[in-house]
Amino acid sequence: MKFIYTYILLLISLSALAQDKKVEFFGAGRFSLNNSNLTGKLIESDTTTARKQLNGATLFDLGFHIRPNAETEIKAITRVQNDLNGFWGAGINFYLRELYLRGLLLNRISYQVGDLNTRMTPYTLFNQQVEMAQGNPMALETFREIIQYDRFYGENSWRQQGAQAEMTLDLQPIKHTLQIKGLIAKNRQTDFFSKPDRLFAGASLELKNNYRFKRNYDGVQVFDIPKSAMFSDLAFLNIVHHLGLSKELSLAKNNFLISAQAGLSQVEYQNDPLAPKLENGAFNEFSLAWKSPNKSWSAQVEWRSVETGFRSMGAQSRSLNTNALTSQYAYITNRESQRALTFAEVLTDGAVYQSFLNPELQRFHPAFENINPYGKATPNRQGVNLKAAWDSRVKGNASVSAGLASMKEITGQGTTNLRSFLEQTLQANVKLSSYIGMKRKWNISFWARQQQTKRDGQEGIDAIKLTSTQLKFGTELELLPKLDIQLAWLNLTSEGNEFLAERNSYNQVVFFQKQDCNLKQSFLIGGLNYQFSEQASLKIQYQQIANQQDIQPNNAYQINRLAILYNLFF
Repeated sequence: MKFIYTYILLLISLSALAQDKKVEFFGAGRFSLNNSNLTGKLIESDTTTARKQLNGATLFDLGFHIRPNAETEIKAITRVQNDLNGFWGAGINFYLRELYLRGLLLNRISYQVGDLNTRMTPYTLFNQQVEMAQGNPMALETFREIIQYDRFYGENSWRQQGAQAEMTLDLQPIKHTLQIKGLIAKNRQTDFFSKPDRLFAGASLELKNNYRFKRNYDGVQVFDIPKSAMFSDLAFLNIVHHLGLSKELSLAKNNFLISAQAGLSQVEYQNDPLAPKLENGAFNEFSLAWKSPNKSWSAQVEWRSVETGFRSMGAQSRSLNTNALTSQYAYITNRESQRALTFAEVLTDGAVYQSFLNPELQRFHPAFENINPYGKATPNRQGVNLKAAWDSRVKGNASVSAGLASMKEITGQGTTNLRSFLEQTLQANVKLSSYIGMKRKWNISFWARQQQTKRDGQEGIDAIKLTSTQLKFGTELELLPKLDIQLAWLNLTSEGNEFLAERNSYNQVVFFQKQDCNLKQSFLIGGLNYQFSEQASLKIQYQQIANQQDIQPNNAYQINRLAILYNLFF
């Protein structure tokens, strides 16, 4: 309560400063309500799970930009949240959501201390966000924005706390510019007994000239602080080096980009007599991208190889936690078994995401993503990716893109036979109203992807054959000014089997768990969207989540949900 009084006094003081234009206010507000009903074959035998669940929350973020002088800026965001199940103030949470100070030194060096949104390259520090991130209909756009905002994901960034600095040097004698960046952040807090403090450090150098030729080096290091834990000398060390070259060319008004990347990783478990000696891992990537003279056509070919031993904590940490509890119906059946994620939760439930870097290669769901579960930094992969796209130059009325990826393992897991992977994607977006002469907006979108995994087996024992197909269709029709009807249908089918690696604390494979992935999931959405402005919207949707597994047909279920979501940024 004292903190709230202090906060009110601070607001009054800042309001006075705002008259002098040294303080700017911004923020966000949200109201969410989910009223769900569980039906299906499951409830015929499940006598313990509540058939209906109702939850939601109201929250408000208030932020301040404080500029005490022309070279300094302070940003702070506070959040007040009241869960729907809290009464008479009992469910209110009040906390500081973000705080940093940034400025300019000597008119040359920009710095920031406090909360940082950090990103480097897909092999050093990068939030991959690989599952279900592409081709989502407009009916799900607000849910995606909320997850990005709440988790501070931004543009593939990880939220950390520490300091970073950046400067650019103009090297006139050689007609180059050199950009230098550095950061250091605290990754783990010591428990003062067995877990030491852990830091994440990174540096980036980018040298480019007027001839559109760029060279860059990125390096990251994760290390533990000795003697910050009194009863343990164990220390973790992960170093990754990355070199890149790129050159832009123009030939007959066609634009080309040629790039090459290579790097090396090192992992050590210091002062640990049980730790194995791990080999260094490497990666390399070559790509050629093309754009037509009018930029309506584009294509890219990429070859990538990431060795089995490549480890990069900053690039291989997963944002999606497949073991997380869902916001509704976390446990089902009379045995109170944890309900496995459906891809509907992956797209709408922020509770299944995490914000911390992890030194271990975390588990993933092969039906959601089996080729690149850790993004480009996925170890034990090599192969070719092809992409082609067309975008209408007339007000962007239509766009079509297609992709083909053929990958293979470098080292067999538990066998000398290698997995082979094949991925095919197709995406289309059309502003239909512009082609049929409608005055009101009518947009449709379509996205499809199929992943195939195969491996020959010794007498069929370790054979793998898995096919997963995702389909996404959405339409948006303007009924009245600012009022749209939004419909979406998403479907996931996965047939076959896989062997998921179980790893020890040193990331070594110690066992394989066979997983049969014969499942069918669908996500149906229908509702209204009222767009008050670009930054404020109200959604009222009916959502139907259906999950069926051929292996456990009696556990098939369906969740029918009324979802109300008001979202505001200012």
